[in-house]
Amino acid sequence: MQPVNQDEVRSASLGDSGAQAVDKGKDQSSWFSIVEAHADHAARIGFLVSMIFLVATAFYGLHLSGATAAIFDQVAAMSDRAAYDAGFRVEDLTFSGSKNTPRESLLKALGLPYANSSLFYDTAEAQDRLMKLGWVASAEVRRILPSRLEVLVSEREPFARWADSENIVQAIDREGRILGPAEERFETLLLFAGEGAPAEAAEVADALSGHETIMRRVERLDLIAERFWQVKLDNGLILKLPHKVSALVLGKVETLLASSKIADMALDTIDLRLTNRTILQLREPTLANRDRAVATITSGPAQPALPPRRGRAL
Repeated sequence: MQPVNQDEVRSASLGDSGAQAVDKGKDQSSWFSIVEAHADHAARIGFLVSMIFLVATAFYGLHLSGATAAIFDQVAAMSDRAAYDAGFRVEDLTFSGSKNTPRESLLKALGLPYANSSLFYDTAEAQDRLMKLGWVASAEVRRILPSRLEVLVSEREPFARWADSENIVQAIDREGRILGPAEERFETLLLFAGEGAPAEAAEVADALSGHETIMRRVERLDLIAERFWQVKLDNGLILKLPHKVSALVLGKVETLLASSKIADMALDTIDLRLTNRTILQLREPTLANRDRAVATITSGPAQPALPPRRGRAL
């Protein structure tokens, strides 16, 4: 058994402790390098977040001050002008289906002439404005770049005429919609007047359609206080009819108008609003005219004159 050298033991012990010291130093240096690397990455992220926050704050401040709107408007105006100069303009316009709608009304609804580029023309808004015109039942606006605009319109059919409170005559459809000013070519249509008359025009017209002798003599139908109809005939005679015009009432009117006695009385008004009474009003209600009218009504039918007999005189 060999004796152990104390120097070797000492060196061995020193070597172990030195190795441990070296290993510990390596661990500490690697830890610090990792921390340092993460700290640098975190600093970059923090800087980026700070910059985003500052930019967002700046834009928010500009938005509150209204500066961003001005900037965007300026950019949009420059883009619009550039497109306009490049040939994107609304210059070619075609209409289809518009017979009665005034051209001026169509152009106004379309916003024409349009001073901006066709790229910024809003066809949806133009279509909505067209739909607000009385004549227009449906509309479609097509934009064909660079400069073409196609307008397809479907119109409502005129059914009658209506005179408003200022006596301006408008065309109306069967549902009572006011279409627009009635032109001379619509003079053959029935003329109504009075508040609420457009909504009830179709019902009265349908009732009159079965009585042609009255229909062709009607000049104007006024709805008075939404309670009864005042009908003016071509000879100036006024008929006062109930709110709901029935075939029975119109049959009475036909009988009266066909009577030679009524024709000879120079009547101003025939009032048939009451079911069991007919009121006749003279054009000149003097006492003599009243007596003559009463005598005409109460007298029997006129007897035809007998031809003279031939024969020898006795």
